[in-house]
Amino acid sequence: MTRVQRRISIVAAILLVVLAVFWFSGPFAAIHGLRKAIAAKDASALETYVDFAALRNNLSPQIEDRIARGISARLGSGANGGLIGQAAKAISENAVNAMATPAGVGVLLQGDALYKQASGDTVGNSVVKQPRPADPFTGAHSRFESLSRYVATLTTDGGDVGFVLEPRGLRWKITNIRLPAPQPKRN
Repeated sequence: MTRVQRRISIVAAILLVVLAVFWFSGPFAAIHGLRKAIAAKDASALETYVDFAALRNNLSPQIEDRIARGISARLGSGANGGLIGQAAKAISENAVNAMATPAGVGVLLQGDALYKQASGDTVGNSVVKQPRPADPFTGAHSRFESLSRYVATLTTDGGDVGFVLEPRGLRWKITNIRLPAPQPKRN
């Protein structure tokens, strides 16, 4: 191997390491950006970190399924499946359109701000104190499912919620929120 070939190999190896670091740090940078946007209550900044079209497409079937299950459970086994499906689709469309917006995702990620304010978990010295800023990713278990899918899973009282991030150009964005599995009703 000549001296020039060695230098080219070294430069290529360094470039490969830099690209790998950039790629694998993307989800962490996105989560950091989401945390800052939520703390600042900046719904427009969320657009940088959320692919709302993909989020709507991925949330729709989950919400529709939950609504259909709820309707079926209330109406019993004799209910018309086609009508239930149509009703679930109509209801879920409105719910998803409300949730998959910068303001909707901000509310989902903000969590329990009203509860914090009511319980005194606040910061500041003014007459009207602000709730302590929510950090929805505190305690999240995160992992790469593949080279192009990263999931931050939060354990809640209702079950595990997974925030799926995928690359969109050079940025990683939330493309799906995996809702917890429906809990069976206890009698």
